[in-house]
Amino acid sequence: MSKEFKYIGKSVPRVDAVGKVTGQTRFITDEYLDRMIYAYPFYSDIPFGKITAIDISPAASQPGFLGVLSASDIPGQNQVGVIIEDQPLFADPLVRFIGDSIGIVVAETESAARQAARLVNIQYEEFNPIFSINDSKAATGNFIHDSNVACQHQVDKGDINTGFAAADQIIEADFKTQFQEHYYLEPQGCIAIPEENGGITIHGSIQCIYYVQKAVARVLGIPQSVVKVIQTPIGGAFGGKEDIPSELCARAALAAVKFNRPVKMVYNRRDDVQLTSKRHPFQIHFKVGVSNAGKLLAAHIRLEENSGAYATLSTVVSYRSSIHAMGPYVIPNIKVRSTAYYTNLPTTGAFRGFGSPQATFGHERMMDIIADHLGIDPVELRLKNVLRPGDLTQTAQKLEVSVGAEETITSVRDRSSWNSLRQNNQNDRRYLTGIGIAASHYGNCLGAAGWALDGAGVKIQIRRDGSVGLAYGLADMGQGALTVITQMAADALGINSQRISVLAPNTDLVPDSGPGVASRNVVMTGNAIRDAAAKLEPILKTAAAEMLGTDAESIKIENDLIFVDDVKKSDFNILADYLFVGNSQMDMLGWWHVPALEYDPVKGIGEAYFTYSYATHVAKVRVDRLTGLVFVDKIWAAHDIGKAINPAGLEGQVEGGTTQGIGWALTEQFKFDRGRVLTDNLSTYLLPTIADVGEVETILVENPEPLGPWGAKGIGEPAIIPTAAAIANAVSHAIGVQMNEIPLTPEKVLDAIEGRTH
Repeated sequence: MSKEFKYIGKSVPRVDAVGKVTGQTRFITDEYLDRMIYAYPFYSDIPFGKITAIDISPAASQPGFLGVLSASDIPGQNQVGVIIEDQPLFADPLVRFIGDSIGIVVAETESAARQAARLVNIQYEEFNPIFSINDSKAATGNFIHDSNVACQHQVDKGDINTGFAAADQIIEADFKTQFQEHYYLEPQGCIAIPEENGGITIHGSIQCIYYVQKAVARVLGIPQSVVKVIQTPIGGAFGGKEDIPSELCARAALAAVKFNRPVKMVYNRRDDVQLTSKRHPFQIHFKVGVSNAGKLLAAHIRLEENSGAYATLSTVVSYRSSIHAMGPYVIPNIKVRSTAYYTNLPTTGAFRGFGSPQATFGHERMMDIIADHLGIDPVELRLKNVLRPGDLTQTAQKLEVSVGAEETITSVRDRSSWNSLRQNNQNDRRYLTGIGIAASHYGNCLGAAGWALDGAGVKIQIRRDGSVGLAYGLADMGQGALTVITQMAADALGINSQRISVLAPNTDLVPDSGPGVASRNVVMTGNAIRDAAAKLEPILKTAAAEMLGTDAESIKIENDLIFVDDVKKSDFNILADYLFVGNSQMDMLGWWHVPALEYDPVKGIGEAYFTYSYATHVAKVRVDRLTGLVFVDKIWAAHDIGKAINPAGLEGQVEGGTTQGIGWALTEQFKFDRGRVLTDNLSTYLLPTIADVGEVETILVENPEPLGPWGAKGIGEPAIIPTAAAIANAVSHAIGVQMNEIPLTPEKVLDAIEGRTH
């Protein structure tokens, strides 16, 4: 019989709710320290060229000006490339995009620093910039780096020539996805504090504290051990605060050491949009061979990504998109090439889904095109090919357990009344209606490409008064991780959740736990909690047995009480005091690492991830014949999450991810003019409002993962992945035209309605 939990599986209030709704939570912009000064970057205003002169005299004349720092002031290495060493902290002498930081101005006040930064005069020798993937591919010289290829990944399974020869139909199509801006509510920001030991302490809105620790140590030329990084509450991130904070923090740290004063740097909104990373635009080509009955036999897929000026996290996006290129389906023969190209645009990096939403847009649009071509219902086509236990993925990884893909498809089919809605369009003179489906899978954690970093720690400390402090190494970005961590720790220890306080992530408290990305928080932190609790359990039971004059085997700690042979004898407060008085160990480090994965990176074959989350979304839309506007009336979202730790929190994640997917599909059109961002505020970059988001019905499919904590898998990124494809499929169904490029703006939709061409 499974254990009955008090917290796990229950919808409980968020532990950080009161602070956030009352304004008591202090974000980085709320923090002030004595003697604090301010820094702000000055950056290239051309997309590509060579710096020939810098005149700081106009800036130096400003009241409060303290100084300028640039590449020549760096005592360590002028390098912050997180994976590929291609990105200087300060451009010298080449600038590669509008926003490439050349230096920082330091001043007594924030306004003085910002004003002075605008007055630095820079002269250049300009080069011809490259903005598109196709132009980057075609270049024969004037390369942005040594070449214009940032990275490439591939998958080669079976023999596609044999597969195509056996196919009854060979179908080809092209797809495009666009940039997407994170538009977190809180811009990038940090404070750097010099320490007496020659080290530095960083406070900031940071997803990955260990990335920042490494970057700051590298730039300053000091040991990592004297760099302490503490995460402040984060006002949204979505991947945008993974690697970018390393740049801000290293620059602020440089100034803090130079002036021996705390230094604060916070971007304004326009600069945040111009200088920071975006979602990768993709252009995609599919060639798929199928039988007349609808079985997938072969696929040749080309994924091409716009990396922007530096690689940042393109290598990981390219890897993940290649692994997910054909979706949660069985296909015996497949060839994938995923390539990221440098351009003279702002960098593209981590964004919720990490390449999977783009890949899913391709494979799910392709599945609908195949279904249309063969005259097969889109749901039935997916069920003919979906992964089930015992099947092999496109990388030849055999899946044995926790494969809930089929159930997510059948759940949304039944809950949405798919057959009725699909066959009975409710069109009228003004509106065309449509319904579309999209399925996806998502490899949990960092996968084979990032396996070395895929461990995480937790430190649990019991205090004499019975309170418990829990330190962890990942991040809460607003998604509710603090609540779930509290739930898991409370049930693991058998105590009341109100005893537990989760400490701010701090590099001094737990070992390097890798990046707070890839939907790995619940899996990694949860398993580390289990490890720490398992190590504490014999200590607690032995002490309880001594205190109560019995043997440890008869002790049970549950619901904050101490039982002997199921009879209540004491409570946790008394046990904690007994531990302290007896000089017993009261803290423990827990650790968990993803099991070894057998994977061939040359062929892209093997265990790409240790487990997968699965999702299927159905979208019901109305298309206005007059304006081209698309209205999303409802989305049914089924997610195999292994085990729901906090169902209400999961529903919030799905609703938030779906909303973000609606924006990517319909309204978010990121525009440049020769590398300068035009859509740098909310009047020009259109995020979805409440009027754009219809009802979202979340369906939780629990197919436990044995290696997940209490069976749980990740949800943060899967929440967004199928949404845009489902909407595009629904719009295509409504208007009878295959819509293969997002965003589905009114202009594009009207052109399709009026042209009626595929």
